[in-house]
Amino acid sequence: MVKWAERLVHMANQQNLRGQSLLFKCMETGFVTTAPALARYQTGRGIDPSRRVLVGPKPANWTKARPYLVCDRCGAKIHGGPWDMAQHKKSKRCLRYGLDS
Repeated sequence: MVKWAERLVHMANQQNLRGQSLLFKCMETGFVTTAPALARYQTGRGIDPSRRVLVGPKPANWTKARPYLVCDRCGAKIHGGPWDMAQHKKSKRCLRYGLDS
């Protein structure tokens, strides 16, 4: 009985990994990512998660580029939006902290 349960868990883990190695595209917005991430993306925007199409396997060199802003004071890359940039400029990590504020 224990061997059967271990085998079932192993099969579930393999299916989970297989699902994360395939890319899907949202039929409404064109956003491309893995199945779990696309489901979260669509649910957050009120789109039916079944409205997706399989694009294919994820290439080995596939990475998702994160947008960033460049601090005009110190030139550091800040991942996030304007709020994150404002927080960076208030922090001591910004090289020109307190010089022009």
